[in-house]
Amino acid sequence: MTSLLFLAFLCYNKFEGDTLKNIYYTFNNVKKDNSNEISNGYYEEKKSKFYSYIFNIENESDANQIILNIKKQNKDARHVVYIYSCVENNQIKIRFSDDGEPQGTATRAIYDIISKENITNICIVIVRYFGGILLGAGPLSRAYLNSYRDASNKCKIEKLLIYVNKTIYTDYTKISEIKNILSTYESNNLVIIDEIVYNTDIQVKLKIEQDYENQVLESINNLIIKK
Repeated sequence: MTSLLFLAFLCYNKFEGDTLKNIYYTFNNVKKDNSNEISNGYYEEKKSKFYSYIFNIENESDANQIILNIKKQNKDARHVVYIYSCVENNQIKIRFSDDGEPQGTATRAIYDIISKENITNICIVIVRYFGGILLGAGPLSRAYLNSYRDASNKCKIEKLLIYVNKTIYTDYTKISEIKNILSTYESNNLVIIDEIVYNTDIQVKLKIEQDYENQVLESINNLIIKK
């Protein structure tokens, strides 16, 4: 099975996983700013410089925009390689490019790590400025991996929260109590209120972490039907 996956990795620049069955993890934003960049790193080998960047993403569009921006900012770089993984439609989606480096030398080892550790919703970009000396496959692969590790070692891993979208319909007599219930989950990011629409009735549009969906909805239903 491993050899088949390795062959697929060399022949294609994408991997579609099965429906989510395991617990997945992601890196949190240790920089504590408003950007999607989590961390960055650096490694130098025989005058070639390898700059690595790790970003939070929610979908493939986020990753493509990040890669485009990095390429624009590094027009003189010899190679801009990337690998990203994200959850879309309840499946793991992985894309990667070695950008002209010998196949498997730039992103293969990183792919093995994030797959083994079930890390997703991240985009990793490594920019190489060529130092004039060819490295060979082994040293080249290690250089990319060491650059990634310099960035990833600064990150903290946390469980990936996967949300389902729900809309709750209620009236004005219950909304305050519903908000109180939801607030107990909001502090841990288990519930995110997207919008509250006030009409003849009230619509509360929210995201619920999938492992807590039944618990949250049961609490609200018990309140709504309570006399």
